[in-house]
Amino acid sequence: MKTENLALIMNIARGKAPADLLIRNARVVNVFTKQIEEMEVAVGAGTIAWVGKPDPDKPRPAKAVYDAGGKYLIPGLIDAHCHIEMSFMSPIPFVKTILSHGTTAAVLDMHDVCNAGIECMHSFAWELAQTPLNVILMIPPCIPGTPTLEEAGAEMTLKDVQDAMRLPNAWGIAETMDFNRVLDQEPEIMSILAWGREQNLRIDGHCPELVGDDLQAYIAAGILTDHESVSLPEMLEKYRLGMKVILRRGSLQEPVRAGDLVAALPDTTNLLLSTDGCIFLDDILDKGHMNKALQAIVAEGVDPVTAIQMATINVARAYGVDHHIGSIAPGRRADLVVVSDLQNFEVEAVFLGGKKFDPEAYSIPPYNHQPEVLNTVKMGKVSPETFQIKTPITSGEVKVRVMTIIAGTVATREEHESLPVKDGLLQPDVSRDLLKVAVFDRYREGGYHALGIVRGFGIKKGAFGGSVGQDSQNLVVVGSSDEDMALVVNTIREMQGGIVFAVDGQVVVKVSLPIAGIMSNIEPRELQRQFRELHQKLWEMGSKQDNPSFDLSLLLTCAVIPELKITNRGLVDALSGQFVPLLLEQ
Repeated sequence: MKTENLALIMNIARGKAPADLLIRNARVVNVFTKQIEEMEVAVGAGTIAWVGKPDPDKPRPAKAVYDAGGKYLIPGLIDAHCHIEMSFMSPIPFVKTILSHGTTAAVLDMHDVCNAGIECMHSFAWELAQTPLNVILMIPPCIPGTPTLEEAGAEMTLKDVQDAMRLPNAWGIAETMDFNRVLDQEPEIMSILAWGREQNLRIDGHCPELVGDDLQAYIAAGILTDHESVSLPEMLEKYRLGMKVILRRGSLQEPVRAGDLVAALPDTTNLLLSTDGCIFLDDILDKGHMNKALQAIVAEGVDPVTAIQMATINVARAYGVDHHIGSIAPGRRADLVVVSDLQNFEVEAVFLGGKKFDPEAYSIPPYNHQPEVLNTVKMGKVSPETFQIKTPITSGEVKVRVMTIIAGTVATREEHESLPVKDGLLQPDVSRDLLKVAVFDRYREGGYHALGIVRGFGIKKGAFGGSVGQDSQNLVVVGSSDEDMALVVNTIREMQGGIVFAVDGQVVVKVSLPIAGIMSNIEPRELQRQFRELHQKLWEMGSKQDNPSFDLSLLLTCAVIPELKITNRGLVDALSGQFVPLLLEQ
């Protein structure tokens, strides 16, 4: 801050200079004391200068006044853990959308985009830097997420992490998601963690169902947070051991009621709130972002002010930025949100650095990405024969492992089913919703690919696929027709990234995602229209999912989330981190 601006805000605080903005008639939520009082807030040079009770005999001088009309004034909301890429929007349109809902800061994990290439991650960070969002950027250490189980478009080393820490807004090390690598003391990940500790960096975690001595060893490596707990006892154990426990609320069902967790804790300082990026594009546009997350946990029994703390000051403290954001207090950035009430959190106005945010005036030119960011699908063409699954018998039935989607969650379940064999080839069974699934290494010609069986997509004909398979962002396709599966894969290859649905040899709908093969920079409403058209066609063909594209991206290929997954190398038991065969002993 310039000296003259520092002097200005001090003079505004003393009433010796007019505020750039005075917010009046507001019920201010104090995240330090948990009190709500009618107050005025004076802003200068983008910073909160003064917060106090109005004095009718001595009104504060101001160049501009905003009357909050008795509504609630809360700090700008902070998403404690977010993956932008899961919205399929690139940073500039994404930021425009979430600012409208009161999210003014986010802890952003670049894990997804980095899997498409280190140059993609760098481009992503520079695009983010063009936006007004307060960015706490975390550098991914686990690329690929499970290097012994899959290929990706990059392999992050200690040097890569060190180089990336020079990117704008870089703040710490992102989720250390392959906890088995940490527990096995794999040299590369250990060197990254040791360096992070030497540099006093925040290090995020990802450790579902990790408890006991293994959990303590994981935390001892310097890991600060976790957002993947699946039970209340697991959350409480992590909290007692000093972890910042992050609750996720978005578009998915979550395993623990927020009110139960809060009721079990004598103090909630280390309890944070996030979307984890697990929020559908439709929901962001039509329902909200972090304000929707607040609404959810209040409905689950959390006191509204405690909920606000979880989305503001608790996050700011966890990441060491509470002197800058996270509260309504002198010296903090004037990121403020006016909400209608403390149950629905409907946003009435958003102030960024003391300026009222107008989405209609939000105009940032599209970022000029380099060719390597727009050409990430390098695999060769495929044929229908690529999707044949050979069996040891020529006819009859064989028993196979089936990856079954658990609706509304990010998990899958392993089930066993018998499928028919014809001419030595395994056949899908549409009547039982047993479809083929294939995953390809899209980053190199001649790379590995794997085949499996999935239940839960429900489509009666055709094939559905995309270059969006988490975490490596490999190309994943589901279908009942080998010909249509080949058409989908080859179309995505020609598009250089996207999601495609094909039936009877014809492409029905395609959505282009040219940025790293996983994002689009078109207007959010147009992207929403395209996805709605795609999903409508899938529903007409029998799909059972609320959001088939999200499920395609997240549920099948993420080998660190239980139970059975598939990568370009094969079927994986996510808990043991071991490959398992598709065909069972007959």
